[in-house]
Amino acid sequence: MSVTTITAFRSRAGRRFSPAEELFLAHQQQLTEFVAHRLSEADPHTVEDLVQDTWTEALLGGLDTAVEPGLGADLPQVLAQAARVAIYRHLEGRLAEESAPSGIQALGSRAA
Repeated sequence: MSVTTITAFRSRAGRRFSPAEELFLAHQQQLTEFVAHRLSEADPHTVEDLVQDTWTEALLGGLDTAVEPGLGADLPQVLAQAARVAIYRHLEGRLAEESAPSGIQALGSRAA
C-alpha cells in the first residue's frame, strides 16, 4: 500500500495513526524519492523493493523503534545510510548478473 493510499484512507476513515505509523508516513515519500533519484533508470517496483529493504535494514540494524517526542530525529540519517546499503547491494547484484556468462556462452566455453 503506497503512502498516498494510506494518507487517503486516513482522511476518509478518520483513523488516527500511532506515533510509529506517523513517523513512517512522514519519511516514506522522501525515502522513495531518495532511492528513485539514485536509480534513475529503475522501474517503480525495484524502487519499492529497495525502499522496503531500507526499512528492514534500518530496523534490523538497531534503529530504536520506541517512538517518543524527540526520538526519530536521527531517522533521516539512518534511512539514508540504510538506503545506500540497499542500493549498493542491488547494483552489485546487477553487475554480477551482467558480467556472468549467459547459459549458452557458459555451455560453449565448457565444450571447447
